[in-house]
Amino acid sequence: MSSSQAPHPVEHPGKRCLSGIQGYLNMILSQPDVLEVYTNTACRIASRLMPVRYNGGHIAGIPGLRFMDHTKRRVRLLHLPTGARLDLIESHVSSWFTVRDMRRTFQQETRWHDDTQMERLWHRPDLTRDEEAHKELWALKPCTPLRSAIMTRAMPFWYKNDISPDWMPPGTHYPRLVWDADPDERQPKAAHIGALLTTSPIAIPGAVFHEHGAHEGLLTLGGGSVSLTSADPIARVLGRGPS
Repeated sequence: MSSSQAPHPVEHPGKRCLSGIQGYLNMILSQPDVLEVYTNTACRIASRLMPVRYNGGHIAGIPGLRFMDHTKRRVRLLHLPTGARLDLIESHVSSWFTVRDMRRTFQQETRWHDDTQMERLWHRPDLTRDEEAHKELWALKPCTPLRSAIMTRAMPFWYKNDISPDWMPPGTHYPRLVWDADPDERQPKAAHIGALLTTSPIAIPGAVFHEHGAHEGLLTLGGGSVSLTSADPIARVLGRGPS
């Protein structure tokens, strides 16, 4: 959940993925042993998520993510620090599409990693020192279960409500999820999203929403909380916060 306004810190400046990934996703399924993401461009998404080192130490992609293998439909990835599995799955594969075709597509999509200023890290057996410098990204926090629950419900966020939320710098000690809410009411306010995440069929079990006006509120699960904010687009650009 990022955008060109608030790109993720590990996105490559010329090969961004996370800030536009919602346009490529079809479904997110959280399984007990693997996160499955259905997409129409599995190899392309993989090429942007698998880490590379550039400009003498910068990391693009998810630090610690490693390529395992692929089938004709699925790219399997492993996150070394947490042991978590991520599978990127092609939503629509023709009957004639083969493992060889998938390999060819994968090679084409990762060709930009061959740049002389790039170093592929996704084949390395161990975590590199540059990747370890980003360990805060996967450190367990009180809000981790809540953020994970929001992520697995991302499709209703993006498509059903026509919004593009961004994780912004906290400002307080709570993570903040911010999205534009036009004055003409086409995009939902924080109070609506808070109700969606606590009382609808996609509610997060045990989550509670504390409304602070129509445009802001605190979503809480156990000992973790996330601030939900719907901001007027103009005010947000000017840094004035909620409308």
